Amino acid sequence: MTASPLNRATLAEQVAQAILAKIHAEQLAPGDTLPSTARLAEEFGVSRPVIREALKTLEGQAIIEVTNGRAPVVKPINSLPLRAFFQRAIALDHQSTLELLEVRRGIEVQSALLAAARRDEADAAALKELVQVMENALGNPAAYAELDLSFHMHIAAATRNSMLTYLVESIRDALRGTIVEGLRSRFTQEQTQRVQAIHARIAAEIGAGNSVGAAEAMAAHFDDAIHAVYLHTQRTTDAPPVAD
Repeated sequence: MTASPLNRATLAEQVAQAILAKIHAEQLAPGDTLPSTARLAEEFGVSRPVIREALKTLEGQAIIEVTNGRAPVVKPINSLPLRAFFQRAIALDHQSTLELLEVRRGIEVQSALLAAARRDEADAAALKELVQVMENALGNPAAYAELDLSFHMHIAAATRNSMLTYLVESIRDALRGTIVEGLRSRFTQEQTQRVQAIHARIAAEIGAGNSVGAAEAMAAHFDDAIHAVYLHTQRTTDAPPVAD
């Protein structure tokens, strides 16, 4: 493959994109190796430092893995870049938490719908068992949050849709702290019991293969969550400033 000449204005970025295009064009799979830094430098007509910078960019995007003394290796697709994006959005703008929950609602409703249609007996049994474990962890917000993460990931896996699974995983990880805080401080005991009950309903509907019921239960779950976050945001916004 012969590369076209590149402008020097953003050379490393252009080389990174050219290497990514090479990965796609040659259909390199996870675990496959790229040529050495020297060969890439020759192929693209640039210096080795430029190649190293380009590879560092691709490594930061979780596309390749670079190890000293070895050729770069193509990494499997994962949710890390999406998670980093969502975490940064939340860190820069607290309103993004509510917005991300609204996005997540649509994704999770579709996830429940597909899971009910595609789950097997093992999926149904795993969800039922997980609901019982969650019941026993209601008094421990941190533990419950981790189980909640597992619950939604089990549902995503049951969809047999890898793209949807990546989305669910990345958004869930970005919202992990919000979930713990919500269980610890924003929900009363009555509310946590309601959250648990809706999880049980979701699991039951998926287990029964009821796509409509599963989607409706998941929608109700997120309507409650979004409302709780909205109320918390309003209280925080309206609260008087704390004196230094």
